[in-house]
Amino acid sequence: MACVQPLGPGFRFSGRQTEIRVSAGTTEQLHIRVVDHFANVGDRPLRSLEVRLPEGPNSGIQTVRMTSNANEISPEHTSDLDRRRMRAAIDPEWKQLQAREIVTEWDLKPEPSARGAVATSAAAFYMVDQTALPLWQPPSGVFTKGGPNPQYETLTVIAPADFRILAPGTPVKNKNAAAASQAGRSFQMNPVEDFLPFVVAGRYNEQIVNTRQGAVSFWTFRPLDAQQAKTAAARLSSSARAFTDFFGSASNGRTILHVAEAPGELPSEFGDGHDPGGASFPNGILLDSHAFAQGLSDEAVLELAEYNFAQTWFGWRVRPLPEAQILMGRGIGLFGVVIAAEARGQDQRGRMIGSLLDRYENARGIAADRRLIMLPPQYTNAERDSTGYKAALFFIALEDLCGHDNLRAAFKSIVKARANDDVGYKELRSAVEFASQRDLSEMFRDWLFRPGIPEDFRARYVTMRSGSQ
Repeated sequence: MACVQPLGPGFRFSGRQTEIRVSAGTTEQLHIRVVDHFANVGDRPLRSLEVRLPEGPNSGIQTVRMTSNANEISPEHTSDLDRRRMRAAIDPEWKQLQAREIVTEWDLKPEPSARGAVATSAAAFYMVDQTALPLWQPPSGVFTKGGPNPQYETLTVIAPADFRILAPGTPVKNKNAAAASQAGRSFQMNPVEDFLPFVVAGRYNEQIVNTRQGAVSFWTFRPLDAQQAKTAAARLSSSARAFTDFFGSASNGRTILHVAEAPGELPSEFGDGHDPGGASFPNGILLDSHAFAQGLSDEAVLELAEYNFAQTWFGWRVRPLPEAQILMGRGIGLFGVVIAAEARGQDQRGRMIGSLLDRYENARGIAADRRLIMLPPQYTNAERDSTGYKAALFFIALEDLCGHDNLRAAFKSIVKARANDDVGYKELRSAVEFASQRDLSEMFRDWLFRPGIPEDFRARYVTMRSGSQ
């Protein structure tokens, strides 16, 4: 007979309702309100919950307020490495079988976040951060229940009536009242199938370019040169097909790839502050003014777009664990650029690997790379650059050792099995070892936990580059 009694503390996250509203009187400030519904399904009362809250004032977020059943909560920091990790004390205690509603709200002002994932302006706003909303953690202990994914979720965006809005889920009729100059649009999300909440909204011109590989929609503040749009659409739709072939399907049904102009500058992922900046959202890319000034048909801009688009799979569909952000985030993003190049020919693959090796050597001259498995705050910006390039080279070495088809099978299995869940290097190693029937313990140890790259890898690709010249 199955045991029906809870064996440890826990909660059921039954639902979430998120509202993002352009503040009255100004289009340059957002008010965000998140209403979460829970039930205590554990074996004891709960006096607190662990939560990862949005970024603080340095990113434009002001005064995060939290209440539980209308009682004020004052979260306290629990980690020196992760300043967003908090403990929210619940008073009075949360009894067994009791329902609980927790409301979190804050204002967002124009300053972009350090990672460029959240910003607002008079012309547009976006929230393309997988961790932009509160992330609830299961209680500590054995046989606990709970986590960050609700059973159902709705997102309502209230913005000027002339804003285009892109968000996940199925559009539903909105019952919320809005000012005459505003419109509310709501989306019903299935957390099992849909992506985490995100929003891209603004007074955009839309240009849709149809290619043999699929449609690409460009959202820009000014009409885009038709030939540039055609060139970029052909390249990016081909890259999207290559990613789907290598990683598997990231979405149900046919999707349109979106390329949107950011309202302001985005931090450059690699290089100096004058380089084009980008950010990722599911099946889409944000590019800043530097990218559009340089031109969407420029090779560096197209590679930046491919790098960010690869994060639809590893970043949005599958979420790297915090200590695997460099390996499974930056590393797979840059490896995605190699996958896209390979689809255009083996000579293009070799050129891209040579470029990454050069970039790694240049970055390593500024700051030595470090272990590939570490928490993000433990790296300096320069170390993130060199270590990120090393992570991409690791995946190239892994493909060389295990074979293209085996690595592709492993990635597909991860995306299918771990969709909407966290993943780290252990899951990666297990999947690749199963697909290739190889013991990869020595390779993972050499690459992930030791500085530098193995000399045989360096020699192989230096020789290949010399022979091609």
